[in-house]
Amino acid sequence: MGKAIVTIFVAAAAHFSPAPTWAQGETAVPFMRITTSPEGNGMGGIRASQPTTDAFAPLANPGQLGLFTLTNLFTAGVYAPRTNWLPQFSLPGLTYGATAFNAGYNFREMLSLPFDLSAGIGYSRVSLDLGTFTVTSSEGPWVIDKFEAEEHYDCYSIAVGFDYVVRLGIGMNFKQIESRLSPIGTEQEQGSGTATAAAADFGLLLEVPVAELITAASGASLEVAPRVNPFLDLSLGYVKANVGDEMSYVDAAQADPLPRTAIAGLGFEAGLLVKSGASDWKIASFRMARQADDLLVSRHPDGTIEYQSGLGDIEFWQNVFLGHDNAMVTMRGGWQIQVGEMLYLRGGSVESTGLSYTTSGYSICLGGLLKLIGLFTPDANASWVGFAADHFDLQFHRASYGETASPVSGTSTQSLNLVVKDLLP
Repeated sequence: MGKAIVTIFVAAAAHFSPAPTWAQGETAVPFMRITTSPEGNGMGGIRASQPTTDAFAPLANPGQLGLFTLTNLFTAGVYAPRTNWLPQFSLPGLTYGATAFNAGYNFREMLSLPFDLSAGIGYSRVSLDLGTFTVTSSEGPWVIDKFEAEEHYDCYSIAVGFDYVVRLGIGMNFKQIESRLSPIGTEQEQGSGTATAAAADFGLLLEVPVAELITAASGASLEVAPRVNPFLDLSLGYVKANVGDEMSYVDAAQADPLPRTAIAGLGFEAGLLVKSGASDWKIASFRMARQADDLLVSRHPDGTIEYQSGLGDIEFWQNVFLGHDNAMVTMRGGWQIQVGEMLYLRGGSVESTGLSYTTSGYSICLGGLLKLIGLFTPDANASWVGFAADHFDLQFHRASYGETASPVSGTSTQSLNLVVKDLLP
């Protein structure tokens, strides 16, 4: 049992360590660094800096929840099915999955505010099932018990959103973590193979509607066709994730730190939108984004642990804006093409010292199809088609990691996502 679990975590460490081990040391629960959103995974794991209605986005940046609640009431997501994690290692029972629920409300009308102000709450559960292991007798190779090894965390999110000239989401995640690797400790130590810890994430997400600002400042219309206008949105995100205590299974003196991480990213989306019913419809757009991640944990030769502050080794201008590599930082880049809010195609890459792989993905969304039908339906605004298009969306997301030397090669993730939009006029 012990050897199997070690194999799993050696494979995981090879994927999650974004820098040489002499600079950034091992951490507990490395599964917490898996990028959860199948939508974002198609763009190289970018989700902390790109606004979205994906239910899993607050796990990457709780500020996402603040922006989401400015125009939406509820979203729910589930892995369908659970992901076979690291399939090339052929480890039976090794699966990864998540569920998420988020809800919020815009208080502008209720409080008669001159700007949009929203608040939201969310709950998510992320788990890594390590499989079934046997416990044998110390007196011989007799099986005396079986044990389901797994790790998970429950995440509770809170956030607020502001919309006045620019849109800003600020939020926090509170995580309760549990790791159950063994019922009897390791082969060398006695005690429990179970550990718990608590952690928090702090995040913000800023979106700047450039085309809207130009129109407001100049007073000139940018309309390129009847009811058709161009749009250009810039976004910037920052997160400090997994801030918390160390984690130990047997001896507190041998505790490992949680994977505290700094994330910074930016991107843009440009395209055309048309007025459809009570909402805007993006008929076509292109998005590009870049993100830098840095593990803020340094382990010294004497075994002591030090945490970096701020952005750690991330140099915003060099890494995030210009996209230059940094031996201490994981660089993510991605693109997305969408048509009619129905079909989304994505690609991306991940680069760091000793780590390189590509990603791809797509989404199919019902909301865009309903808007298209509404354009050709008489009195669509008064029909069920118009109502459904303005207030609901059902999304399917899928992402795959490229065939490379990376441990994640061949892994794919997919999810279903339900969105309920703001019902206020």
